[in-house]
Amino acid sequence: MSKLREIVSRIGGLFAKARRDDELDDEVQAHLEMLVEENLRKGMTIDEARRAARRSFGGVTQTKEAYRDQRGLPMLETLAQDIRYGLRMLRKNPGFTAVAVFTLALGIGANTAIFSVLDAVMLQTLPVRNPKQLVIVNWTAKDWPGVLEDLEGTNRKDPNLGWIGEPVAYPIFEALRTRSTTMSEVLAFSSNVNGFNVQFDGKPYSAATESVSGEYFTGLGVQTILGRPLLPNDDVANAAPVAVLSHKFWKSTLGGDESIVGKTIVINNLPLTVVGVAPPEFFGTQPGETNDVWVTLHMYPQLVRALNFTGPGEPDAEGAASAYWKAPSTWWLVVMGRLKQGVSESEARAELEVVFDQSIDAMITSEKQRENRPSLMLLPGNKGLDSIRRQFSEPLFVLMGAVTLVLLIACANVAGLLLSRATARQKEIAVRLSLGAKRSRLIQQLLTESLLLAVIGGALGLLLSRWMSELLVALVASGRNGIELTLGVNGRVLFFTAGVALLTGLLFGLAPAFSATRMSLTAALKEGGAGSRLGARRSRLARALVSAQVALSLVLLVGAGLFLRTLQKLETVPLGFERDHLLLFTVSPGLNGYKGAALVEYYRQLQQRIGSIPAVTGVGLSQHGPVGSGASSSSIIIPGVTSGKEHFDLHRHIVGPGYFDALGIPTLVGRVLDERDNAGAAKVAVVNQTLARNAFGDDNPLGKVLRFGSDAKPRDFQIVGVVGDAKYNDLRKSPPPTAYFSYLQSIDVASFMTFQVRTRTDPEAIVAALRSEVAEVDANIPITGLDTLAQRIDKALLFERMFSRLTGSFGLLALVLVCVGLYGTMSYFVARRTNEIGIRMALGAQPDRVFRMVLGEGLILTGAGVVVGLGGAFFGTKLISSALYEVPALDPLTFAGVAVLLIAIGLFACFVPARRAMKVDPMVALRYE
Repeated sequence: MSKLREIVSRIGGLFAKARRDDELDDEVQAHLEMLVEENLRKGMTIDEARRAARRSFGGVTQTKEAYRDQRGLPMLETLAQDIRYGLRMLRKNPGFTAVAVFTLALGIGANTAIFSVLDAVMLQTLPVRNPKQLVIVNWTAKDWPGVLEDLEGTNRKDPNLGWIGEPVAYPIFEALRTRSTTMSEVLAFSSNVNGFNVQFDGKPYSAATESVSGEYFTGLGVQTILGRPLLPNDDVANAAPVAVLSHKFWKSTLGGDESIVGKTIVINNLPLTVVGVAPPEFFGTQPGETNDVWVTLHMYPQLVRALNFTGPGEPDAEGAASAYWKAPSTWWLVVMGRLKQGVSESEARAELEVVFDQSIDAMITSEKQRENRPSLMLLPGNKGLDSIRRQFSEPLFVLMGAVTLVLLIACANVAGLLLSRATARQKEIAVRLSLGAKRSRLIQQLLTESLLLAVIGGALGLLLSRWMSELLVALVASGRNGIELTLGVNGRVLFFTAGVALLTGLLFGLAPAFSATRMSLTAALKEGGAGSRLGARRSRLARALVSAQVALSLVLLVGAGLFLRTLQKLETVPLGFERDHLLLFTVSPGLNGYKGAALVEYYRQLQQRIGSIPAVTGVGLSQHGPVGSGASSSSIIIPGVTSGKEHFDLHRHIVGPGYFDALGIPTLVGRVLDERDNAGAAKVAVVNQTLARNAFGDDNPLGKVLRFGSDAKPRDFQIVGVVGDAKYNDLRKSPPPTAYFSYLQSIDVASFMTFQVRTRTDPEAIVAALRSEVAEVDANIPITGLDTLAQRIDKALLFERMFSRLTGSFGLLALVLVCVGLYGTMSYFVARRTNEIGIRMALGAQPDRVFRMVLGEGLILTGAGVVVGLGGAFFGTKLISSALYEVPALDPLTFAGVAVLLIAIGLFACFVPARRAMKVDPMVALRYE
């Protein structure tokens, strides 16, 4: 308790200091007077009594200081004094302060911006109740599981574990939900979020719709801000069709109608009642992806009943869809669970593994399926699904490395400024040392000034980071539909910024502080102290800092150059079709109930009406659009091939009349698909050059057959033409073997199509007319994915463009910092050596020789940095080699170009100090000291 009272007393001593000092003066004076009176009683004179009293009492000032040390917190008081003094010194030098703070703000702000995006992607937990209790069911198998026939959602191949997937079959979900005793809730949702057609108040929209189980909202612990969430009794057969809207869709798209609960929204021609609106912070379970509408799993077959799940002669589309989604071989649901209180993840895994294995046993029908059965993998669910983390984590870490280099350059720059400033303050520091100040105390004071710079720079950098991070997310979002990251200054971002600021202050402040206080007092107090060994030591340190800046900037610029060259290569890669004047959009009439002949008529009318727009020169349609819209693949048999290989894997494109002309894909042999190739005509196909070459070599492919199915039940398509190769999905890869088929000859007409519209003018000029024509055919079918081909290519090159822009910006910033640092250092050298230069010129040195001498010193500093930087870049570029395209990691053109650029920048930065040196007046210089 006495210790606590002492602490309280010391804290109290920090306040009302004036009053306490007055009380202390009165108390000391009272003690002295008592001693004087006692000495007077002993027979001393008044003067003798006062002298004896002071001797007996001791030093008055020392006593007061000792008392003050006992009543307060000396460390805090000293720190407060240092801060006040440091602020005065920074205010006294506004130019130095502004340059240093802005330099640090750029470096710290860039690091904070990247970290805030990293935090949103990698570290933030789901905005739900107790996210740490959530787990996600995954599965793993060495080879592809035989029990799995159709898969929706994400899967990947791990080099150690084999195949890893998220989706499971509906029967597995049912077994886990009904038999688990370690979970308080088990919920499921569709692994793919579908873009469904929506009508509200007579207007058509497209909405990202997710099907969820009735336990979804209660299991996650999410409450609606209007109405109620979906409940388990909504997810049963014959339940009333209901939906919950996301806050963004309700507010931005539907106008934020406060009375929307209870109103009807039509999805794919099915009326549903809106029962609630989700809170604004809830986006779903996939960070970065925004859902618009949630419906129940039992409603899903009705919503997709028009999506061709029936075979010939099967009219019950809804029943077929329901059977398909509930089939054990169709894996499409992601399952999450909430652990019961006190249950560990390992306990839940042990129980769920048994249930999962028993469910798989019920699906196995052959020994081959048993050999490669999937196993359960239970993962933490507090951060939701991890597909966006896998996609963006590596690029963001590379960018984090880039901005760290920028921060190091900024630190070296500010350290150089502090060294120059230490020279200007040399006499001040020498006087303080000579008067008895401890070196450690001066280092503490100088470090406080450095930390003040870092804190002010960090605060400004925090403000800049908000704008930088939003710009970064905008770059990322430009290539993805619906991506949305929750950015904000949370505790982690604040802690990171504070840590970076303090570390930065120590990093650039330590060396100048130690250097400034290590001096010979006699030499420093003399007028000629500027040329002492102290100045030589500081010169070496300043030179090293400049060379370090050059080296770090070279590493950064080489990376930026490699990304820029990769982008240039990809932007000019031959696509196989004409890039300009092409507009793309998608319609999904099948979602609104169109089927068979009605679908064909819809597509025919729409193609005809768009073709009548005056500026349009061609209209085509296909199931998958060019660049980034995906592709279907198939394994087929080609009888009579010359390569000796009958089985081929190829990409399959379903197209309509006018497709090849609209895209500008050249016809090499035969003809392309047109109106003749309808359901009643012979089945035909067109192949690309790669498939023709791989299958038939130099033989003529016309008349050859592509066979689907087996020899017992073949479905043959005769090749009638060969067209040029075209890239669709991945611009980095060579065009794969590809076959094109008429959508009129498909078993089921595609429920959605992407139209390609070729124009003679700017494609965006016909958008209004195009929307009008689409509405004339059916006003309830919205247009989605409206882009020009150029915009589609930009989205496909998202990462390359983002990297080249950001690393280029960081490289430009590094160049500016290097230029400023080199200029400041050389100006400092010239000023310090003014006397030496004057003597040289007085002895006959020519101005041009002095000019070359200063330029030579700058060139040596730059050259040393370039050599060190080339070594660092040699190893560093290997880390980004996988992101490059047709550019080697050790590209000599990039390395040489950056080295020459830095040397040129170095000479440019040294030009003004060199000119100043050559104009030194010898008579003035000889009086310099």
